[in-house]
Amino acid sequence: MDDHQSRTTRVPRELWPYQHCDDSRRQLVGEGHILELISLGAPLPGILNRLCTAIDVQIGNVVSLVVLPNGEENQLGPLTRSAMQVGLSVFSSTAILSRDKSLLGTLQLYCCDQRRPTRQEFQLIGRAVQLAAFALQRNTDKENFEKPRNEMSDSPPLKQFIN
Repeated sequence: MDDHQSRTTRVPRELWPYQHCDDSRRQLVGEGHILELISLGAPLPGILNRLCTAIDVQIGNVVSLVVLPNGEENQLGPLTRSAMQVGLSVFSSTAILSRDKSLLGTLQLYCCDQRRPTRQEFQLIGRAVQLAAFALQRNTDKENFEKPRNEMSDSPPLKQFIN
């Protein structure tokens, strides 16, 4: 093999980390690291930031964010209007659902060009939504697990029974 030949042609295509998506088994770049952060209980904002960065880089020319529900029903409306004022258009908006199908958040992607995602981009967005759901569900489960413990310490002590 010639020394001047590109490295991308020397490395088998399936091992090249930045190849374009061409099948449904494609993962996000850095997905393993994101899963590791989730399993280690890293702070949720950092996990979601890495996830958004991964999808932004892999699709290209998009800006993504995860919008968490906080009681404001129409939070996405003002956000979308703000994005449009700076020249961005909605590329994709996907609900992030929990195991019981309740809303955990929304993955919003904005683009400079007015276009829709390709089939491969839809697959990447779907994978990003799965990872976001996993991270958000784990965070919710952790909060619910810690909540009873805190409530128990505030409640009066249980009566002890002596035989």
